[in-house]
Amino acid sequence: MHKKTYEVLIPAPAKVTPLDGALLLQEINGVFFDEAFSFLKNEFAALGNYLELKLQTAWENDAVIHCKKVCMEKDGAWSIRIENGKILLAAGDNTGIRYAFSALTQMLFAAGIEAQRTDALACVLIEDEPRFGWRSFLVDSARHFQKISVIKQVLNVCAALRLNSFHWHLVDDQGWRLPLKSAAKLTGSGTYSDGQYTRAELEEVAAHAKNLGITIVPEVDIPGHSRMLIENYPQLACDPANPGGELCIGNPGTQEFMKDVFRELMEIFPDSPVIHIGGDEAETANWEKCDKCRAAMEKRGLHTMRELENAFMVDMSRFIVENGRTPMIWGTCSGQVYPADTIIQVWLDIREPLRVAPNGNKTVYSVHTSLYFDYPANLSEPWETWMFELKESGVYMTDPYIIWPEQVKDSILGTEACLWTETVPQWRVMQKVLPRIFAYSECAWSAVDRKEYHDFVSRKELLEAAGYMQYLQQL
Repeated sequence: MHKKTYEVLIPAPAKVTPLDGALLLQEINGVFFDEAFSFLKNEFAALGNYLELKLQTAWENDAVIHCKKVCMEKDGAWSIRIENGKILLAAGDNTGIRYAFSALTQMLFAAGIEAQRTDALACVLIEDEPRFGWRSFLVDSARHFQKISVIKQVLNVCAALRLNSFHWHLVDDQGWRLPLKSAAKLTGSGTYSDGQYTRAELEEVAAHAKNLGITIVPEVDIPGHSRMLIENYPQLACDPANPGGELCIGNPGTQEFMKDVFRELMEIFPDSPVIHIGGDEAETANWEKCDKCRAAMEKRGLHTMRELENAFMVDMSRFIVENGRTPMIWGTCSGQVYPADTIIQVWLDIREPLRVAPNGNKTVYSVHTSLYFDYPANLSEPWETWMFELKESGVYMTDPYIIWPEQVKDSILGTEACLWTETVPQWRVMQKVLPRIFAYSECAWSAVDRKEYHDFVSRKELLEAAGYMQYLQQL
C-alpha cells in the first residue's frame, strides 16, 4: 500500500499529525470503554469477527484500544491517537465516538489489505470536527416502497460516513406509507409499488437512527404532491370530479385534516425536532377555478393564488411551531416569504440561499444538479427526461458557498443529498447510494482545504480494494 493507513480516510479529517512508528494488527488484544461509550462493545466485537481481529472488551490495563470521554468544543468532534502500542479514541459525545470508530474501521481495513502478519497501523494523531452541522440524506419511500431492513442499511452507511440526519419522504402522488388514524383510508397501495409501514416499524427505524446519532426529518408533502391523499379523501379537492394533485387551500377543512395528520406524525417521531411540510411544485389551475379558493383569497386581501398558497403554508408552519417543532419547506424560487424560524431546503437554484438570507431563514443546500442521487451516474442507468448525468465528480464539486459566500455564510445549516425513487425500486437503492455517497460525505463534513478530487479517488479505490464497500453493504 502506497498510502499510510491514516491517509485513506473518507471524509477527510480536519487535522492529521503523523507520528513515528507503527502498531501491528496482531498486537491488538482488546478494547476498553469508558462507561459512557460501552454501547459500542457489540459493534467492536462484530468488526473484530469480520476482520479476524481481537476487538472484544478487555480490562483497562490489558486493552490496546481505549475509548475515552473527554471535553470537545463542537458536537461530533473526535480524535484518534495511535502511539506507543496504544490506540486512543476520544470524543465528547456518542456521535463523536461513533465517528472515531468509523475512522478506525477504515484504517483497519486499509492496514489489513495484504493479509500478512506484518500488517500495521501507522502511528498518528487525528483531530477532527465537521464543517457543517447538518449532513443529511433523503430516501423517497413514497414512489417505490422499501422494507425497513433497507432503510436501516442506508442509515448504517450514513452513520459510517459521518452523516447525521435522515430525511424520510413518506407520502407523494404515487404512494402513502404512513399508518395514520386520521388518514385510515390510505392502506399502502401505490402507483409503482405497494407497501405501508406499521407504527411499530416506524418507531423501530426511529430508535435505530437515534442509536446511530442520526436525526430523522419526516415529511408529509403538501399542498401539491397530494394525489394519493385526494383520491381517498375527495373532500380535500377543489373539484372531486377532477381532483388533480393539489389540496384545496381555500377549504378550512383542509387545514384541520392536515393538522390531524401532522399531529400523528409528531407522535410517531417524538425525537424529530424538524418536521418537513413540503411546499413545492403545486399547480394553480384548479385553485384558479375553485370558488372556495377565490373566496379565501379575497377574504385575506390577496391578489394571486401563489399568495394564498403562501398563506396556507405559513398557517401550517405555525401549527408545527405551536407543537414545539421547527418547520421545513422546499424552496420555491417564487419570491414567497416565510417566517424566519422556517428552514428552507434549496433544491432548484443555487441563488436561493441569497434570496432568503435577508429574511433570516436558515437553509439546507440540496441543489438537484449536484445532489440528486436518482440522476444517473452513467447513462446506461434508467433516467427520466428532466434528469442530468451526475457522476461522482459532479457530486464532489458541491459547495453551498459556491456564490456570494459572505452573504450566506451565517444562514446555511449544511447539505442534503436526495434519492428520489421514480426509477429506483427497492433492489436498486444501495446501487444508487454507493459509491457516490462517499463523495457527498466529504462535501458535507470536510473543510474545503482538505478536499482534492484525485486524492479522494485514490482513497476510495484503496478502501474498495481492501473490501470496505462489501463491509458497508452487509451492515
